[in-house]
Amino acid sequence: MDLPAHLRTALDALLANSEDSRRVTIDAIGDAVGTTAVDATQIDALLGALEAAGRTIDAPSGAQGVATLRKVVPVARAIARARGRTARVAEIAAEAGLSEDEVRRALLLARVMGR
Repeated sequence: MDLPAHLRTALDALLANSEDSRRVTIDAIGDAVGTTAVDATQIDALLGALEAAGRTIDAPSGAQGVATLRKVVPVARAIARARGRTARVAEIAAEAGLSEDEVRRALLLARVMGR
């Protein structure tokens, strides 16, 4: 999948900032993506492009990322069941009492953990 321009820009920045360490954190990915709308396919493509460029994706240190993920997953599933569609980041954030950035990072963590 070709990345849209805003994700291509994010990818270029992530690659440049990780040239020395070859590691990219979930937080850095979340910051690079920011508040732009992305879907699961685009996130997978971004992660794949980072891995293809020889980068390792690191989860946040400590249990904070996992704790946030444990809040996000049940809320996302409940919204999906109730509305018959995939929950939106804003909906999950409002329901879970988290910021949209926290939800995005948790969803990124889930994708990385599933790789």
